[in-house]
Amino acid sequence: MTPPIFNDLKNKSFQNRFDTAEIRIEKLKNLQTWIKNHETEICQSLKTDFNKPEFETQVSEILIVQSELKYFIQNLKLWMKDQSVSTPLTLIGHKSLIRFENKGVVLIISPWNYPFQLAINPLIAAIAAIAAGNTVVIKPSELTPATSNLIFELCKAIFENDVAVELGDKDKTTELLNYKFDHVFFTGSTAVGRIIATKCAEKLNPYTLELGGKSPLIIDETADLDDAVKKIHWAKYLNRGQTCVAPDYILIQKNIYSEFLNKYKNHSEAFKNDNFSHIITERHELRLTEMTGSALKSTELIAVKDLTHPLMQDEIFGPVSPVLSFDHIDDAVKITKKHPDPLAFYIFSKSDSNIDDFLRKIPSGGAAINAISVHLGNHHLPFGGRGSSGQGRYHGHFGFLEFSHQRAVIRQYFFSQITQLIFPPYTPFKNKILKILKLINS
Repeated sequence: MTPPIFNDLKNKSFQNRFDTAEIRIEKLKNLQTWIKNHETEICQSLKTDFNKPEFETQVSEILIVQSELKYFIQNLKLWMKDQSVSTPLTLIGHKSLIRFENKGVVLIISPWNYPFQLAINPLIAAIAAIAAGNTVVIKPSELTPATSNLIFELCKAIFENDVAVELGDKDKTTELLNYKFDHVFFTGSTAVGRIIATKCAEKLNPYTLELGGKSPLIIDETADLDDAVKKIHWAKYLNRGQTCVAPDYILIQKNIYSEFLNKYKNHSEAFKNDNFSHIITERHELRLTEMTGSALKSTELIAVKDLTHPLMQDEIFGPVSPVLSFDHIDDAVKITKKHPDPLAFYIFSKSDSNIDDFLRKIPSGGAAINAISVHLGNHHLPFGGRGSSGQGRYHGHFGFLEFSHQRAVIRQYFFSQITQLIFPPYTPFKNKILKILKLINS
């Protein structure tokens, strides 16, 4: 049985078809103001949920959302306009365009690791950036109750008639997936992503899957090791390594292997007593300690000899990384094929030929060279995976397109007699015209 709130959102999504750009922008600006006025509460929620330092919350949660909001406000009017496209000579007399329309009711299932950013950024694209305005149901994670409750209050204050927030555990998610949504957006693990895809297939619900996987990081002999050490440490330190685009395992050319490990150990030692984020639950921490065989440090690299090590089996999602050595580029490529199509791929090198070789031979959702994770901060780049690391794209205009129905519209204005040539009877004269058209298009 479909709950009344779902029917209300369905009706509202139809009413929103008549919203102007100004109405959409006003809602975005209201969201901007709310976030600005509640930064203290946002930081406190993340601190309560897993001891996230305020600086990390500002940089990885609040700032990213504020930047996305600003970008949408600046570009919304342009994106909303019908897009004229060319019409082939065979359809002379017609004009063609693409209209961007809402899909209807969108379900956003957000994760616990960045519980504010990864709920609000898809919401911006789903409800505010579409010309006609989707309505949304958000299911935030039960593992971050303080932030989930804050999102509930935010949506009630800003999007009372456009957004419903459903609190609860995985049973609530299962319940929601029984409804006929017009789009489902899920961020989480690959294992759960497969379940979401199966449930969506039963009802032919379109979906976006933002997953993860084992993202490799390769360091060749030309790399700046000091630079690599600092960036890798930051990526595993941030949110205690609980980041979908964090490097999962590291491959280092053999002749610099020992030097790199020594540099990393010396660098990370300075941060061992920091007050960093907690692993989200005891169950998650137990899983990590079983994989490593010891208590977790702030960040740690663990030398492994082959692919049979527990750390090389599944996505780690924590402050540790296995490290393997390789002789030649093709040896490194061969190792990555055990976990194909990662969400992210990182290369540290000064050799353009090596970089090009790695990019050609190792497919991934996104890639960064002599940098880590920062590709997701560029509105002009699509963010998403491929294969087992995800399906679909968002961020900036790509989010606008992901949550909109791109409707093909064609209209005849003149030369209507010409199009009648396709109607029966199929005379010899029409066959001659057909031959001419085939020559034009050959």
